Amino acid sequence: MITVISDSHIPGRAEKIPEKFWEKIEDSEITVHAGDYASEEVYNAVREYSNKVFTVKGNCDFFEADGLEESQIFDYKGLRFGVYHGTGIAPRGHVPTLEKIALKDLEVNVLIHGHTHKEDVHNSGEVLLLNPGSCTGVGGGSARPSNPTMMILEIKDDTLKAEILEMKESKLIQIESHKFSIKEIKK
Repeated sequence: MITVISDSHIPGRAEKIPEKFWEKIEDSEITVHAGDYASEEVYNAVREYSNKVFTVKGNCDFFEADGLEESQIFDYKGLRFGVYHGTGIAPRGHVPTLEKIALKDLEVNVLIHGHTHKEDVHNSGEVLLLNPGSCTGVGGGSARPSNPTMMILEIKDDTLKAEILEMKESKLIQIESHKFSIKEIKK
């Protein structure tokens, strides 16, 4: 299982990542944070709680740390994943620009990104674009504050399942679930 979070913005805009999100991080094989920690302490905590972590620098990450790059690539169960915050893309979350980054720059099947603070699953037929939203629910750019969201990815029986989870009244609720054939993603 891969746990995906982004846009924590601690301590400037939020106090903490929900405890139930930390539980998912501890239980997962891989954790992805798509940038905008906003503090080195949160970056270090994600690395400490994770079994294996892939993370990128967001436009609000003004600290230097080992392993904090503009993009990351990793392979998992037959798919190539890319991670990119989304800094500099106008308008935020512009699908054609994200597709170009995924296909031409990173050469990946799945691109995990953030920056918009809005959860989204988009299958263009050429690449799968995944945005977990903000793990603290903070607003940013054109996004208003909302409930904290995250994403869980599981690969089983040649299928990638992407679930969006949201914190509502101290409960972790699945608000979306998508399934994709690995063969379709890799074509």
